[in-house]
Amino acid sequence: MREDELILKLKDMYLNAADKKQVSTIHLFGIQYKDELKNKKLKNIAKEATGKESYYAEINKGMNLSILLENNNLLKKDNNKLMTDNNRRFKSKNIMLYGAPGVGKTHNYKKLISMIENGNSEQDIFKSIKTNENTTDEFNDVFNIINNEKRIQFVTFHQSYSYEDFIEGFRPNEDGNIELEDGIFKLICDKARNQIKEVKHKYISFDEAFEIFRSKYIENELDKIYSVSNIEIEIHEFKEKTIRVQSKNAKDSQYVKKNDLEKVVEGIINNIVNKPSDIKSLDVKKDTISLGGLYYPFGKIIQKIIENNQKLVEEKEENFYIVIDEINRGNISKIFGELITLIEEDKRDEYEVTLPYSKEKFKIPSNLFIIATMNSTDKSIATIDIALRRRFTFLKMKPNEDLVINSDAKVLMHTLNKFIEEKIGDDYKLGHSYFMKINNDEDLEFIKEYKLKPLLEEYFYADDDNYKKVLKLLEKDENE
Repeated sequence: MREDELILKLKDMYLNAADKKQVSTIHLFGIQYKDELKNKKLKNIAKEATGKESYYAEINKGMNLSILLENNNLLKKDNNKLMTDNNRRFKSKNIMLYGAPGVGKTHNYKKLISMIENGNSEQDIFKSIKTNENTTDEFNDVFNIINNEKRIQFVTFHQSYSYEDFIEGFRPNEDGNIELEDGIFKLICDKARNQIKEVKHKYISFDEAFEIFRSKYIENELDKIYSVSNIEIEIHEFKEKTIRVQSKNAKDSQYVKKNDLEKVVEGIINNIVNKPSDIKSLDVKKDTISLGGLYYPFGKIIQKIIENNQKLVEEKEENFYIVIDEINRGNISKIFGELITLIEEDKRDEYEVTLPYSKEKFKIPSNLFIIATMNSTDKSIATIDIALRRRFTFLKMKPNEDLVINSDAKVLMHTLNKFIEEKIGDDYKLGHSYFMKINNDEDLEFIKEYKLKPLLEEYFYADDDNYKKVLKLLEKDENE
């Protein structure tokens, strides 16, 4: 990322920060863009973005905090490892959101995907989804990023949907010739499985550079080391975490500690430390500051080792998602075919089948999540229980009256759902989405006439007595 792009990022974060949270936001910027900020002029970035050059120190604090978090395994250094760890922790790869119409199934699949992407625990995600609270802009932003990266596919099942549409099949092309084409599920499986990309020109880590430096000492390949004032420094002992050194004409030897040396190297790379006295701006011990004349030359050597050693790195993007809306309206056995077994979590990446048309060997990757939605009031639900119950984790979505703002709409929702629960069951309660956009009496009357009455008529079909009673509840509300 270019310096001008980093300036714009920080400026946007700084200007939109909550009151008295500006400095914390700068720390967050340093954490988030640690790698991009290396070898950049932090003072210039701070000045252009915030108007205060001194804030460069706060950016550096964020970068150092990121290193500390990584060292304690609170942040992952490797994207590939992050994806692997997250996938291993998140056991449910097939998730079903089900409930009555209007409970937010489609709305919540975006939240579900965003929370998976953010690395939230399985327990926290399922608890949050079942609570059925409104989503935040943060979740929408994460979802939009994944969507823009083409890592989500959306499909709606219906009675005519087939294996040939979903997996692979022969179709006529524009010339009228019959060709074998991949279906939407096979395409996203291939993407998820084959999305390794090579990233060149990645610098080695401090730990790797430190070991190179140490190996040169062990193999007697080190030249003499000199301080800034051209004083010779002799190495007496080079251990895994300390270097015992002594300046020429000094009476006693001193220890250069690896942990603080890493912070000095970071400071040098980020143009924060340009001379030994600059080390005092870092979060290091007092004795390290007093020994800046020893730390600085060692830091410069390791900086050169880092910048002269690059490695080829393979990174994987994180997860891919296919969202199947109205999954119970399709013939599951017909659509999934032989792959119905392979979607099980313990068979991902391991078991394979030979596809009947292409004769290709095919596996379902573990980094593909299948998110499905299902209307629990639909009579076709009974046809999918056996096929999917074992293979999906079911999350029931319930109406949430707290999301309804209009007081009259909230009272009506409560009254109708109490009656519906008593007469036909909890699964048929009206979802909150019917009532959320009601702002005035006109909106309420429109919803009653064109949304609620047709649905209630379907609910109480052939039950005239209860249908008349539920209509009276609507009419009673109208007369009040």
